[in-house]
Amino acid sequence: MSTEIIADMQQKYEQLTEAQKEIFAGYGLRQIKHFVEISLPHLEASLPEGAYVQGINGNGKVQAYHPQTDQYYIWISDLQWQTSTQTTKAVDLKEDAIEIWEIFELKSYALIDLSHVHRDFLDSRISL
Repeated sequence: MSTEIIADMQQKYEQLTEAQKEIFAGYGLRQIKHFVEISLPHLEASLPEGAYVQGINGNGKVQAYHPQTDQYYIWISDLQWQTSTQTTKAVDLKEDAIEIWEIFELKSYALIDLSHVHRDFLDSRISL
């Protein structure tokens, strides 16, 4: 798949913060689209009241936090939230994923079309 699927790829990439560029490189556009459009609505709907999704932690798990109770939750096995004491402060923020999704207008693309776009784009930047 060519990076030409997304117009102005370089210009859009330059709008990203450093943290967002790391998320872009680490997850890719397909995973970001899946997280924002498919996973996030389901995850947020099943959260304990008052908690919010922070993002994906260093262990690759979706992490949520309830500020009134100071309780952390981890999404397990695509089934449920589980309280956790093993949280990480290093979290790829949900808001950064949503910002990438908006900048690249990912709602306009099918998941399959985004499979290698980020990798092809980053490879082309290295070869310059």
